Amino acid sequence: MQARDLMTRPVVTFRADTPIRHAAAVLTDKRIAAAPVVNDEDDVIGMVSEGDLITSRFPPDPRSHPNGYGAALELVPPRTVAEVMTATVVAMSASADAADLAQAMVDYDIRSIPIVSGSTLIGIVSRGDLLRTLVRDDDIIRIEVVNRLDTHTDGPGRWDIQVHDGQVQILGDAGDDLEARVLLTLARTVPGVAHAEFQTRDPTASEAATSAAG
Repeated sequence: MQARDLMTRPVVTFRADTPIRHAAAVLTDKRIAAAPVVNDEDDVIGMVSEGDLITSRFPPDPRSHPNGYGAALELVPPRTVAEVMTATVVAMSASADAADLAQAMVDYDIRSIPIVSGSTLIGIVSRGDLLRTLVRDDDIIRIEVVNRLDTHTDGPGRWDIQVHDGQVQILGDAGDDLEARVLLTLARTVPGVAHAEFQTRDPTASEAATSAAG
């Protein structure tokens, strides 16, 4: 799977001068944890998250700080997204592998990754997008694998496709190792496929079935 198979679009975005109150309202209403910040050309210039938006936005309650809190009360809270956003952004292209997206989210402790063409935003992939592929119904996965193989090979009915817990088994007679590898590659592009393997039909079983039919 690649980012283009998973990404959400259009993308909720903010400008650098977006008021923090507005950004907080949008994230809450859309139930998303973070959003890209873009300029007038839709180039990604930052990311702003729920954590960014709550930074320095709550004055200390004197009831909780009886021994002093005056200095903190003098601080002017940030007002725009530009003041709190993360300017260093982890972004990937539409051809990025889902495995690389998942690893980057873990390595950098981020919840979503903007998908860009050059620096221009074209989509976004979140942890939720990745998780949804893990719970796709096996029947739906099988239909998509069958369609993909039938479209790229010589017509329907050539392959017996079985799917269990996202594990795909392709049963059939490939012309050679190259064709088998192509079939596996095609199957692995379907969202929800955790693993795919190719198994050649047993010619002995096929001959026995033919004899019995005769």
